[in-house]
Amino acid sequence: MHSGNLMFSIDKNGDIQNDIAAFVDWQTMHEGSPMEDLARFLTLCADGVVRRQAEQFAIQYYFDCLVKEYGGEKDKVPYTIEKLQKAYNFAFLTQGLFGLGIVPFFMGAIEGRESSKSLKNAYRDYGTLKALHMLEDIDRLMTGDMKDIFEKFGKAEG
Repeated sequence: MHSGNLMFSIDKNGDIQNDIAAFVDWQTMHEGSPMEDLARFLTLCADGVVRRQAEQFAIQYYFDCLVKEYGGEKDKVPYTIEKLQKAYNFAFLTQGLFGLGIVPFFMGAIEGRESSKSLKNAYRDYGTLKALHMLEDIDRLMTGDMKDIFEKFGKAEG
């Protein structure tokens, strides 16, 4: 889920309201990692600071909800915290690399809609900082927890 999946309420005058009318998420309907949507949501919808803060508790919270869903029996939960963290790391890498390419796309969309140069600059700065935080965290993963993956698949042939 990401901001493009939110439908906002409209009042009788046709004005958009702050109330969410629905969540719609049909883009990549498939069975997959439970962390894929979390990574996508945090990567695309949050700046680096908020994303990093949420990463501190979101996976544990998700696991705690699963335990509750399974009647409090941890042994029945099909995932461990470690498996969820690893799945999130893989999903974050995918979404983070995708997110780096989407920043210029969003900037192009703003170009024709925003006339204020200072506001355009603020959007550009926001997107640049968001991309920088993604790059820093991708680098941290690829030189840390996921170094073995990088070393296995990141070498050039020849």
